[in-house]
Amino acid sequence: MSNPVQSENKKFYVNKLQRISLSTLVFIFLIYINRNVLIYRNIINFLDTEQIQAVIIDKKEAGRRSHLTGYFTYYYEFRVNGKYYTNPSYDEKYKIGDSVRVAFSKKYPFINKITNQ
Repeated sequence: MSNPVQSENKKFYVNKLQRISLSTLVFIFLIYINRNVLIYRNIINFLDTEQIQAVIIDKKEAGRRSHLTGYFTYYYEFRVNGKYYTNPSYDEKYKIGDSVRVAFSKKYPFINKITNQ
């Protein structure tokens, strides 16, 4: 027969693994959805880059707690090799139509950031 204490310990161990797995997946998901700020904007300093003029467009990025404060920033857009790339400006001082200088990776243009802040 099975020992009830061993069965309870095994059940606890399985629940612990499930909690750890779920926590890890949530953590990875949060990094993925914030990859632009957490990874791309920092790694660009180590890549071969070019600079180009970009224009602030009428597309908004809501900030943290924006449902309470109304805080948002506009996106900027630029074109490389016939393809358009956009990213949030992360600065509320920019208005639609403003021109900004952007550094972008030559190999991966989707990795970019404003340089004239």
